[in-house]
Amino acid sequence: MGTPAGVSAPRIAILTVTTNAAAHLGAYFDALENVTYPAWSLTVVDNASSDGSPEIVRARWPAATLIENENNLGFTGACNRALEILQKDQDIDYVLFLNDDTEVTSAFLEPLVEAAVSGDLLVAPKTYLAGTAGLLDDAAGDFDWWRGAWKRSVLGRAATFEDDRPRQIDNANLSCLLVPRQALQDVGLLDDAFFVYYDDTDFCRRAAAAGYRILYEPRSVVYHRKGATLGGQLSAFGCYYLARNRPYLMRKHLSFSRFAVFWVYFLGTRAARCTLWVMRGRFDLVKATAAGIRDFLLRKTGPRR
Repeated sequence: MGTPAGVSAPRIAILTVTTNAAAHLGAYFDALENVTYPAWSLTVVDNASSDGSPEIVRARWPAATLIENENNLGFTGACNRALEILQKDQDIDYVLFLNDDTEVTSAFLEPLVEAAVSGDLLVAPKTYLAGTAGLLDDAAGDFDWWRGAWKRSVLGRAATFEDDRPRQIDNANLSCLLVPRQALQDVGLLDDAFFVYYDDTDFCRRAAAAGYRILYEPRSVVYHRKGATLGGQLSAFGCYYLARNRPYLMRKHLSFSRFAVFWVYFLGTRAARCTLWVMRGRFDLVKATAAGIRDFLLRKTGPRR
């Protein structure tokens, strides 16, 4: 995007949370070094990493604002610590959520900003799975509020015409999402009840209710090492929070009757999945899923205790 003479480029604060991210921070910073957009800064919030992540941040990006948490506050708590500061900074126009396991392309910011300045828009890029031959990540699209899942899952699939055209969507992961600073004041911070997972869908739902639209901009390209930080859906950690937070999300936003339909579907599909895991000897995933459902029923939120 070209900036007219005499007009400064909108300023972007990139916000990244690190949690024992040493293994992939090198690739993250290597990519950032090639970013061509002129007006951006970096804020990193570290969740009590024990692998030297804060030291890597200081060494690779001395100009970054580094916030170090004494305890793991989760993705939501870590983001909120920074957002409380960034949303009041009048010199910032946008906040870009960016995962520490992403690798951006050099000109990824220009299309996002070009789209965002046209209105009250949150903008998401096209996201590929890092290390694959052009396979997509489930990072932007439309959400099915009957099932609590993507309407059209593209995870691990090659891009089609639908994935190559800009369009309005209703859901985007915070692995990479450009958000106007004003939206953070209008929508509010992330819901700390989630700790991690589904907080992004909740944020997008609240943003839409506040009058903001979400745009998918495929000219912007990012690569994502899915699950590199938290282990993903096939870890006990992931299964617990996914099983707990998915019904929490649905109950928060749906009527009781709509939630009841979802609940029957959810329990049935969890039972089927747990049966498959038992057959494969993944009893850890079964226990984590059961614990997540139990804690949802007990209204336990935040970090697992």
